[in-house]
Amino acid sequence: MAKKNLESEIMLAAEKLFIEKGFEATSTTDITKMVGCNQALVNYYFRTKEKLFQKIFSQKLEHIWSFMTLESNKSISLFDFISRFINAYFEELTTNKKLPFFIINELVINQERRKFIREEIILSDKFQNYYTTLNNLVQAEVKKGTIRDIEPSDLLLHIISLTVFTFISLPLYEDFFLKDDVGVQNYVNDRKEEIIILIINGIRK
Repeated sequence: MAKKNLESEIMLAAEKLFIEKGFEATSTTDITKMVGCNQALVNYYFRTKEKLFQKIFSQKLEHIWSFMTLESNKSISLFDFISRFINAYFEELTTNKKLPFFIINELVINQERRKFIREEIILSDKFQNYYTTLNNLVQAEVKKGTIRDIEPSDLLLHIISLTVFTFISLPLYEDFFLKDDVGVQNYVNDRKEEIIILIINGIRK
């Protein structure tokens, strides 16, 4: 197996096990059994289980934000950005509906992981460039008088919290209203459209 493919296989297996069993309950032995490799290779590629988690988390966040790199040099309105960002966020979480539970749980109980996210992701040049792009879009609309003055961080928190709650509420929605897969997907699609409308109308003057 090629080096890059093996590294990706390890990450995919680890992500699946982390989400299903939790970080602490998943051992590197569990991961190697799923991949079919030895533990030394996991240590070679990632050094520790924590480093492996960090790489998976960073990759997930990068995927959600990657479209901004493509759009940063194009003419795009704030409202178009909001719609694109929410769609990208929903697409990522739809592929694994348990991901929000896992991330929230791990961030709440692990202070070191929160420190990693702040120092290695939020304060990184790439994230700061993304944030500057968003701030420029916000300030342009504020100057036009189309939206109220709002901090980009507040806008992001509104989007993230509303989107994450959609997926956290899925088990309740399924059990309370006895919905099948089609009904659940319709609920997710409806929530996505509602959130776009709520966010945009909430910042318009």
